[in-house]
Amino acid sequence: MSDISKLTRLGGQTEYRYDNPEPAMLESFSNAHQSEPWVVGLDCTEFTSLCPMTGQPDFGRICIQYIPDRLCVESKSLKLYLGAYRNHGSFHEDCVNRIADDVNVCISPRYLRVLGDFNVRGGIAIRPLAVRKADGMGTLEETRCVALLGQHDSLTSLVASTSRVGPASPG
Repeated sequence: MSDISKLTRLGGQTEYRYDNPEPAMLESFSNAHQSEPWVVGLDCTEFTSLCPMTGQPDFGRICIQYIPDRLCVESKSLKLYLGAYRNHGSFHEDCVNRIADDVNVCISPRYLRVLGDFNVRGGIAIRPLAVRKADGMGTLEETRCVALLGQHDSLTSLVASTSRVGPASPG
């Protein structure tokens, strides 16, 4: 059983912040399945931040995938952390790298990918990718992690392509 006694974001009144994302906002819990590698995929489809030059809002999607070691990130704390970017001025590339750094510090996963898929602005879509891996990871383990993430990508695409919106039509 995972130790959840340190989780503070669940079950009480929620304080929302829309600026100043801080790593301390992220919480974690124990990985109860450390014996085999597995993937956590988090698809954050409503990410917003501000352009640091114009103050205009930027909209996008943040996809976080990681292979946990001892810890997993708690999803509500992640939601609150990502929400704190809403009125925060930062370039897309910086947002993605900060998120990767902060999640990496919080949970020290075996392998972590953070992809930003930002809406087109000025005719250009920006899709930064940040990768973090555990210190001392060898080539063989990295290859296995990348292959496992590839399986996750394939299955996620399959699920997305077969999902329906709304009720099924009568047969």
